[in-house]
Amino acid sequence: MIRRASSEELGFVRALWTAESNSAYLDPPDPGEIEALQTEGNLLLWLEQDGPAGFAVLTEWLPEVWGLREFAVQRPGQGRPFLDTLLVELFVHRKAHRLGLDCTADNERAKRFFQKAGFVQEGIWRECWQRSDGHWVDCIFYALLAREWRDLQSQA
Repeated sequence: MIRRASSEELGFVRALWTAESNSAYLDPPDPGEIEALQTEGNLLLWLEQDGPAGFAVLTEWLPEVWGLREFAVQRPGQGRPFLDTLLVELFVHRKAHRLGLDCTADNERAKRFFQKAGFVQEGIWRECWQRSDGHWVDCIFYALLAREWRDLQSQA
C-alpha cells in the first residue's frame, strides 16, 4: 500500500534516505527538506504488513508529467512491488501521462531495475551529479509513458 507520509514517519524516511547503503546514489536531504516534502504531499510511503518499508518523492513537472526524484526501500525484493504500486497510483489514480527519472550511469542495479519495469532510456546528462567525494558522474534519464505501462499490463 502507498500513502502520504505523516509527520510521525519522518524519522523512518530520514534514516532510510541517509542510510550508508543509499549514500552513493541519494543526496542527503537539506535541512527541513523532508518536512517540506511531507507538507506538500510529495513524500509517499510504501507500507507492508509490519509498517513502512520504503519511500518515494514525486514531483509534478507539468500537468500529467511526473518525476520520480527519490526511491528507496529497506530490503531487497521490496523495490518491484513498491514500484508496481507506485505506477498504479500515478497512471490510474493520478491520471499521469508520463513518469521520468534519472540514475547515475554507474548504478547498474538501478538501470536494470527500471529497464525491466519498462522504462526507456531517453538520454544521458553528462557529469550532472557531484558525489560527496567531489567526483562528477553522468546520469541517465529514463521515462515510462502511460500507454507503454498499459501495454505491459495487458501482456502480463
